[in-house]
Amino acid sequence: MQHAPTILRMLAPRAALLGTGSEDSLQNVNTYELPNGALCWVVSNATLYRLDRASTSASAPDAVIVPAAGPGRWFALSGSAALTEARMSMFQPAEIAILTGEANVWQALTAAGSYAVQTAVAAFWSINATTGVATYSGPPQIYHFAAALNATVDATATVQIQVGLTVDGEDIGTTNVRDLAQRVQATTATSFKGIAIANEIALVPTDTVQLIVRNVTSEDNLLLKGIQIVGIPVGV
Repeated sequence: MQHAPTILRMLAPRAALLGTGSEDSLQNVNTYELPNGALCWVVSNATLYRLDRASTSASAPDAVIVPAAGPGRWFALSGSAALTEARMSMFQPAEIAILTGEANVWQALTAAGSYAVQTAVAAFWSINATTGVATYSGPPQIYHFAAALNATVDATATVQIQVGLTVDGEDIGTTNVRDLAQRVQATTATSFKGIAIANEIALVPTDTVQLIVRNVTSEDNLLLKGIQIVGIPVGV
């Protein structure tokens, strides 16, 4: 295998991000001879960019830069722009009901219509305010997700409630075991229990991420409130 020379794999830092007529901007770098994965540091926004030669993503400064000449796109990999544009954070403060219908079956969150985006400028994410489903549009990336919520049962009963994070709706409608899911025991509708969960998930463009929940013990409905999900890129 023939490797591209280091000078093409690790470019000299550029002072500016944009500027098709500037020799010192990332946008003006001709990517034709650059290998996939070439790196370049941009001083103006303190961000490292990685070239994906196959990408045709739309321009979304500072997250996605379309070269003035040559194939591919520059994606913010680490630094200020990556944290701003790639971070995902949303919350649902209101109480919502999950209609279980069947014991031990994974359910999507109720379409409550008030899932709020906390990071409005995140170019790599879109949040469905009705369902709480987050859709990713950035480069292949590993994310660390943390989620927290309060849960109880809408009955006078003692049940086990389990919460997980799923990609592309995996396991919804099934009784599958999820190794990283978290459990809590709830007893009445007035006694909410806090649940926290953390996962590292490898994402590619168009992947969706969402919380799922199940009543392990019975068919009694569940009540959730104070839902929050945060995702931060940690590697490739």
